[in-house]
Amino acid sequence: MSLPRIPLDKWVDAFIQWLQIHFKPLFDLINGAIGPTVDFFQHLLSAVPPIWMILLLTLLVWLVSRLRIAIFAFIGLMLIYDLQLWSDSVLTIALVLTATLISIVIGIPLGILTGRSDKMKGFLFPVLDFMQTMPSFIYLIPAVFFFALGNVPAEIASIIFAMPPTIRMTSLGLRQVSGELKEAADAFGTTSWQKLIKVELPLARSTILAGINQTIMLSLSMVVVGSMIGADGLGKIVLQSISRLQVGKGFEAGLAIAIIAIILDRVTQNLGNAKTAAVNKKTPMVIVRKWLTIATIIALLGMTVYSYVGDGSGKKKIVLTYVAWDSEIASTNVVKQVLEKAGYDVEIQETEAAPMWEGVVSGAADAHVCAWLPSSSKIFVEKYKGQFDDLGPNLTGAKIGLVVPQYVPINSVDQLNQYRDKFNGQIIGIDPGSGEMQLTEKLMKQYQLNGYQLISGTDASMVASLDKAYKQKKWIVITGWEPHWKFLKYKLKFLDDPDGVYGGPQSIHTIVRKGLKKDMPEAYAILDRFHWSKEDMEEVMLKIHDGMSPDQAAAEWVKSHPKQVNEWLGKQ
Repeated sequence: MSLPRIPLDKWVDAFIQWLQIHFKPLFDLINGAIGPTVDFFQHLLSAVPPIWMILLLTLLVWLVSRLRIAIFAFIGLMLIYDLQLWSDSVLTIALVLTATLISIVIGIPLGILTGRSDKMKGFLFPVLDFMQTMPSFIYLIPAVFFFALGNVPAEIASIIFAMPPTIRMTSLGLRQVSGELKEAADAFGTTSWQKLIKVELPLARSTILAGINQTIMLSLSMVVVGSMIGADGLGKIVLQSISRLQVGKGFEAGLAIAIIAIILDRVTQNLGNAKTAAVNKKTPMVIVRKWLTIATIIALLGMTVYSYVGDGSGKKKIVLTYVAWDSEIASTNVVKQVLEKAGYDVEIQETEAAPMWEGVVSGAADAHVCAWLPSSSKIFVEKYKGQFDDLGPNLTGAKIGLVVPQYVPINSVDQLNQYRDKFNGQIIGIDPGSGEMQLTEKLMKQYQLNGYQLISGTDASMVASLDKAYKQKKWIVITGWEPHWKFLKYKLKFLDDPDGVYGGPQSIHTIVRKGLKKDMPEAYAILDRFHWSKEDMEEVMLKIHDGMSPDQAAAEWVKSHPKQVNEWLGKQ
């Protein structure tokens, strides 16, 4: 006997939709608080040239900790600067500081409540258990629905994941304060507030700081996870390295994250340790550290003002989002270069297919040039019908389907079952949220490819599998699309799809948010005029594959095609 399935997923979806409708003002308020806080820390750390900021941060680390930690901070930060990761590291630090600050503001009061009340502890600690045991990726789903793409939803996920240690350790610290000391405070007639401020919190200080230390470390661990929904910084570089199999680049970004983690860990640990020196003694070193601390604080406050006064670029900002497919990396970076020529400040956000569409629909992003129609993006077009503007094709003659090397002697999808062992029962795919993967799942049911497993991955991992099999003349079948540079490097062919599951010829459309035409008519017009050929796209893709950065490859293409670019800009 089988029990009826509880529709928990539908209940959760309905609850999320209800929250979206009825709590939108609250989410707007949260968004309005977190975004400026991240910007504040980012401006503060970027107000002066990196070398001067590194010196100031080194001085600050020495003032609040020890000389050897300051030396390590200087060497580590200089290495980050040398690796050209300073701006990304600044944003990562800003994200971590914001998440930590909010976790402290919320977590310490909750920790005080649980430390003083057994009932509150019994209620809140199971919630904290849930927050800590739930996989961190799960927090990205509601964060995207409530706050779309970017740093804010990533911060929300980080706060939820990283806050529990602050609450737990604050509660533990208060409960570890000696009962005799509390009784003595009561005997001297202190109020409950005085006892908390002058007795309990000072004695629990080291334990509370240990909790904050763990919150900082957990916030850093969410850096890469948050990049999956558009957060910038070092996590974005790690995600790009994973999706493109760039081991060296990923190692550099990972090393930078490790350096930041060690610095923050050692500083907060040192703050939590009891002071061994008699700081009240007017020794020369104590006096020097005191005045240097004051001077550093004044300098940081001055830079805070400067960071806002001197930040007026006068450029309008436009946000483009894209999926980490080689074709879309090429097209998005070319559009970025063209919009920058028109005077716009362009931000590009790499994410998965579903968040990409959600970002444009919600207004968190302004546009994407990645809609494969009528087949691959059909599911998103139907889901968000009427909530975006389709500017039409920017490239025609595209194609999607299953692809094999030309040396494989089959020509149709319905022949795959005959040679399952030759293909090891695997179809090598890309990211699981893409429309092409969902169509491939449908195709496997249509052709009863029951003995096959669809392997998820990335564009880069799929090509890596193809390259390895191709060199050894092994049989392999992949999810493929054209235009793509792999058709220039390898001799490949599409398998016929008699039932038309993948559809016929495809075109790639430009999708923009509602209201863009009114808000930025010039950018809207440029996006509307953007159109190029398969050969153009493959030219950029091949340069990227050969080792050129996407930004540099796009810039070279734009420079060598002035007539085409001027047409998009409306100059001809």
